Amino acid sequence: MSRVTVVGGGLAGLLAAYRLLGRGHQVVLFESAPTPGGMIASIELAGLRVDSGAEAYATRGGNVAPLMAELGLEVAGPTGDPFVWWPTGSYPLATGVLGIPASRDDPALAALTDGERAVAAHDAELGSEVGADATTVGELVAARLGQAVVDKLVAPLTQGVYASDPARLSLAVAPALLPALASEGSLMAAVAKVRGPGAPSVQQPVGGMFRLIDVLTERVRELGGEIRLAMPVTALAPGARGGFVVTCRDGSSIDSDRVVLAAPAAVSLRLLAQLGVEAEVPAVKKARHVMLAVTTPVLRDDPVGSGVLMGTTAPSVSAKALTHYSAKWPWAREGTDVEVLRVSYPEHVFPTRSQAVADASALTGVGIDDADVVGLASLGWESMPVRIAPATRDHLLQAAAGVGVELVGAWLDGNGISTVVAGVERVTR
Repeated sequence: MSRVTVVGGGLAGLLAAYRLLGRGHQVVLFESAPTPGGMIASIELAGLRVDSGAEAYATRGGNVAPLMAELGLEVAGPTGDPFVWWPTGSYPLATGVLGIPASRDDPALAALTDGERAVAAHDAELGSEVGADATTVGELVAARLGQAVVDKLVAPLTQGVYASDPARLSLAVAPALLPALASEGSLMAAVAKVRGPGAPSVQQPVGGMFRLIDVLTERVRELGGEIRLAMPVTALAPGARGGFVVTCRDGSSIDSDRVVLAAPAAVSLRLLAQLGVEAEVPAVKKARHVMLAVTTPVLRDDPVGSGVLMGTTAPSVSAKALTHYSAKWPWAREGTDVEVLRVSYPEHVFPTRSQAVADASALTGVGIDDADVVGLASLGWESMPVRIAPATRDHLLQAAAGVGVELVGAWLDGNGISTVVAGVERVTR
């Protein structure tokens, strides 16, 4: 049985600790924050505990559902459909793929003019070779359905979800579309085939995504693992007789046979540098949002479904998106008359309370009185991972392995719960 130190108490660190304990190792986990979870965080608003960070995982790949079942967590998909906001009104997002409608009856087409809908309908009459050589989402949709569908239906989703213009977003995000176009003969039919019926594209544990962190923390402790919170690791050095010496900010240190670095890139690479592995810290991005708990009764009718993406900017609105959390995840409504909204902002905007309430009112189409606001939290995420090149990732893994250290985490394996879960399997032998 080896002694393993895990640095970082987010999902990657907790899951690595859980798996290693299950294989008979002795594990101590260090987390610099006072609570575990990292970007899967919760917050209490008006007596409700809700997600303040990541709120769902992608079902694609199927590697998270088995973990949820193993941990005894019931999962479910979101309710309600999102809308796209325009100054003149809000329209449902297409129920197809990447904002592309799957039929001429999709309510999202109401955002188009009569002439633009006629262009989109022409898709059924085009040969399957039209758009077959496209390399980006925008190129394919424009060729088949017209530029208006790109601008009004697809762009709000790709810009809001992928932070990318459709003209630059590779079709690699939906690799089944072109083969389906070849077999079905039209893009709408291809979208219908790719989307298909069945499970939602995202899910969360009933009660909140944060429940995954709660249960993993419990399991680690039940299996004999030690979790030391508010305990940053400051130094990592080779041990006199092999292994490593891990030193914390309070001056304490422990000997360890193995070290798993599951901390953010800046921390992990700083510790690796102490072992002679030099690497440039990858770029990060920032995210900012305001959580509102309000008692405005009309919001109970879900005026914009699960939330809105922005179809365009407007001088009167500073926000870039809104999630109606209580409509999307209905267990947040149980036993309360409070509705929870998440208003997202560009990283350079620091909204006041009145601005956040005004933006929420504009995006929902519901006048929210300041007196209805019974809870508010302004949150910022300063170090959101940005995907690194596969070659860079492989080089880092090899360099770390060369000094006997293992790496995991969203910054390395890709930002998303599914990718982190897959990456942890690499270190849990």
